[in-house]
Amino acid sequence: MGIDAIIVAGDGRAARRIFKKNKALLDVGGRPIIRHIVETLKACRSIDNIIVVGPKEAFEEVIGDTGVHIVPQKRSLAENGWEGFLQSLPEYRETTEITGSLIEKYFQKHVLFLSGDIPLISVEEIEEFIARCDMDRYDYVAGITSEEILKLFGPRRGRPGIKMATFHTREGNFRQNNLHMARPFVLLNSIDLLLKVYECRYQKEILNIFRAILEIVRLGPGKIGTTLVLYLLLQISAGLTALGLEGLSRIVRHFVSRHKLEQLISDLLSVRFKLEETTVGGAALDVDNEKDFMVLSVMYRDWGNQISQRIHYLSR
Repeated sequence: MGIDAIIVAGDGRAARRIFKKNKALLDVGGRPIIRHIVETLKACRSIDNIIVVGPKEAFEEVIGDTGVHIVPQKRSLAENGWEGFLQSLPEYRETTEITGSLIEKYFQKHVLFLSGDIPLISVEEIEEFIARCDMDRYDYVAGITSEEILKLFGPRRGRPGIKMATFHTREGNFRQNNLHMARPFVLLNSIDLLLKVYECRYQKEILNIFRAILEIVRLGPGKIGTTLVLYLLLQISAGLTALGLEGLSRIVRHFVSRHKLEQLISDLLSVRFKLEETTVGGAALDVDNEKDFMVLSVMYRDWGNQISQRIHYLSR
């Protein structure tokens, strides 16, 4: 039995539109981004049902022939993800009621969540992430990709690229790569905190840094001191790197390990949390703004070839 995949591709609150359009509907390489993602998921042996949450009429036009279940978007990212998960439950589809027996039956059910703006996602990266998610030991696994891999897609002399923000740890610099494996019913009590902080994910904007801190203080169940210290160390390390002070940045990041972050997030969310690294890179290449979209459109086939070459190299 496979895993259900939920593509959260709404364009409501906290979602960025590009050229006044839902990012998932932008055309890259001759197809809408959402179709790239759906076709990739359908080629995965580990994936069972695919649920897509977004503007239903528009999505029906571009993926209505693929056999996926399209769910009308709600007002926010939190509601879209939650509704996508509920629509993966046959009983809920019939009654649209959440009962105690439904929660009990599916309390341990985990699903794969993806964003709707990652056209370079590959079958190999999805399968790698799923294989590395030890859901016997964890309730929520977030995918990350190392900065070294992402340099393949960065700017070079004479070639455009996308410089992606990373968070800095003792073990290296990483970017969250839009892949999440989670048990939504287990996360139910902490979903507000998780989604509020995720809505502040664009950390290049200084206001989002303060908003994230405020939400952690407001909703976090204790450990506020440890949370703020680690969060500030992450921001300071990234800021020092941006200023070219890499030596000082390495000193700061020495105090932030992946294990500390995993333990802190586990405590904040009251779940067993894990960061899991993938080695391909396509899942981290999302569309954040018009400039990135134009670069991605120009470099799509070139980067696709790089990803294919890396997959071939890793499989040897």
